[in-house]
Parts: sequence; C-alpha cells; structure tokens
Amino acid sequence: MTGAQTQKQTPLRINAAIRKIFLTHLSETSNVAASARAAGVSSSAIYAERRRSPPFRDEWAAALAEGYARLETDLLAEAMQTANARISDAMLKSRAQKHRLALALLAAHRVSVKGIGPASKPNAAAAEHIEMKAKLLGKLDNMRSQRFENNHNGSS
Repeated sequence: MTGAQTQKQTPLRINAAIRKIFLTHLSETSNVAASARAAGVSSSAIYAERRRSPPFRDEWAAALAEGYARLETDLLAEAMQTANARISDAMLKSRAQKHRLALALLAAHRVSVKGIGPASKPNAAAAEHIEMKAKLLGKLDNMRSQRFENNHNGSS
C-alpha cells in the first residue's frame, strides 16, 4: 500500500486552529462550504469531524445559530430602511418579496438549528413570533410604498 492510499483511509482530524477558523466564519456567514474553504479543509472533512465529535457538533450548532441570528438582524435592519423617492414601485415589491422569502427560510432553518425534527411542530409561541415578524415586514413594506407614492405624487 502506498502512502497516498494510507492517507485516503485515515480520515483527516480537524485540529483546534482549523475548528476556530471554521466556527468563526460559520458564525459570520452561516455557510458551511465557505467556512470549510476559509479553514482550508473540504466540506466532507468538516462534516466527518462533526459526526465524530459531539463537542464540535455542539459548537457548530451554536455558531450556526449565531450566524442565522446575525442574518436575521441584518435582514430586519434592511427591511426597516426608509425608501426614498428614487426607488421604483417594482423595486419595493422585489425587496418585499426577498424579505418574505428570507424570513421563511430563516424560520425553516431555525427549526433545524433548535433540533426540532421534521415530524415535530414548532411550539405555538415560536410560530406566532415568526408570523408576527412577517406581518411587521409586510406593514413596513406597505408604509414604504405609501410614502413613496405620496412623495412621488407630491413632486409631480
């Protein structure tokens, strides 16, 4: 057996420095593949380490939850920005659609981050919270549209 064949059979162990780089990047981006690249390892190696190491699995879950909380905060900040008169109605509608889709994806991912299986239903409070956020974003988008129309009609 050659050295290369032996190396293929021995799984790569992820050291503390690689873990730290991966977990930091994951908490910033919520992107496993990009975080693995940033740490200089393959996605398959990082997933293998996750299967082998319960502590790493827990750190991964925490980093991913932080990353999604960061994404959600950024999304809400963007949604609350006031539209100016130069933004078209089509752009406003596009942004509203993007926000609704992003919130739906975040909600779906939150279920997996919190460890709730696909057969389980999220608790009523969490579902109500998600619904309230979606309604809030819808109202904000409507307010922006009305403001845009008022500014546009007032300047004609």
